[in-house]
Amino acid sequence: MSLRGRFILSHILPVLLIMPLLGVVLIYLLETQVLLQSLSNNLTQQAVIIGALTNGRPDIWSNDEEASAFLTQLRNQVQSDVVLLAPSGDELAASQDGPDEANATPDIQSLTNGRRQVVITYQLDEQSATIFLPVIDVNNQLVGIVQVSDELQSVANSFSPLARFVLLVMGTGLLLSVLIGLLLAVRLEKPIDAVATAVSDIANGRRISAIPETGSRETKEMAHSVNVLAARLQELEDTRQRLLANMVHELARPLGALKAAVNVLREGASDDPALRAELLEGMDNTISHMEPLLEDLARLHGQILGNLTFNLQEIPLGEWLPPLLLPWRAAAQEKGVIWHSDLPASLPAVCLDPDRMAQAVGNLVSNAIKYTAVGGSVTVLAGESANEVWIEVADTGPGIDQDEQERIFEPFYRSNRQRRFPQGLGLGLTIAKEIVVGHNGRLSLDSTPGRGSTFTIYLPK
Repeated sequence: MSLRGRFILSHILPVLLIMPLLGVVLIYLLETQVLLQSLSNNLTQQAVIIGALTNGRPDIWSNDEEASAFLTQLRNQVQSDVVLLAPSGDELAASQDGPDEANATPDIQSLTNGRRQVVITYQLDEQSATIFLPVIDVNNQLVGIVQVSDELQSVANSFSPLARFVLLVMGTGLLLSVLIGLLLAVRLEKPIDAVATAVSDIANGRRISAIPETGSRETKEMAHSVNVLAARLQELEDTRQRLLANMVHELARPLGALKAAVNVLREGASDDPALRAELLEGMDNTISHMEPLLEDLARLHGQILGNLTFNLQEIPLGEWLPPLLLPWRAAAQEKGVIWHSDLPASLPAVCLDPDRMAQAVGNLVSNAIKYTAVGGSVTVLAGESANEVWIEVADTGPGIDQDEQERIFEPFYRSNRQRRFPQGLGLGLTIAKEIVVGHNGRLSLDSTPGRGSTFTIYLPK
């Protein structure tokens, strides 16, 4: 069964079960509380009239023939079944269609006391009412009993319009329930079908557009989750493509230089000791420049597998940080970037891995120098608060837009505003953040487009 069919069935099945039950209960109440009561009242009136007609005629209660003759006279006036009983309960005379006396038995004691008796029979094969009316003479003696009986069908015809109305209401209710169930099923099916189609497209590797987040709260959340999943998968695919493109860019240039140097050596440059030494030194430098790329990829692989470990030591920051920044100060001055630093010698000792943390700080300073134009400035500050020490790297570069400030810590992320491949694979900030977090610290960013960026490392004392 389709999803729509299941929804329709789930909406109308309770109605299909409840409406017939309500109908049965309504019919039962109608028959027992209305029709049978009406029949009982009608029969009681007939019995009273018949009892009144027998007053002054004691021969009816003492002679079977007189009793039969009396009932024959009433046959055209009374449609119900009439039986005349002796005070003992024995039958004196009965109308032609008189009921089986076993169907109702009079309570002689109650009748002797002048109380009438009403017997209601409600069974699947019989619904009837029987009235036993005592006939009392002037001496307050029971001289006979009038039994009047009839079936429910005799008065049911008068209630047929009501029955048709009940059936009409039930039929209308069923029809409306089916229509409402169909409408609700369609409304529920559409968002779920859209989600199922989107998931199928994702599983088959097809790119999907964002699906509408409509319907109930649950379907909205499900559609939103699928949209987020699709966006994340697309980001991963874009990241994979950028990784391949960046690796091609980063590896093609040095490999091309190496191959050119090898070809020059093959063509006879090896006979010139000075040229050979220059080529070999250039090849060695090229290989050395490729090592950080491979190290970044190895570190990222270790982080993904959870293999990132630290050799923690008590390191006095006031002594450790200044020598670490000397090469970067030289790189900034060589590029024409103004260098500022303020590193108090009184900085406390902190438990950290000096090599790993040196890489994190170096990545931040390297990015600051790379994205700062000639004439700009890079500033490195350090200090402490009650519970933390901090290292701040600020630049006067182009800054980072607000919508990209979280994503720049993602592996291989590159701004969409860059028109060409920058140097590196976009792993520096990712690795720096992982190292800082691995030391139970945090890395914050404060940046305004056009006014530079400030990265701050916070480490617990």
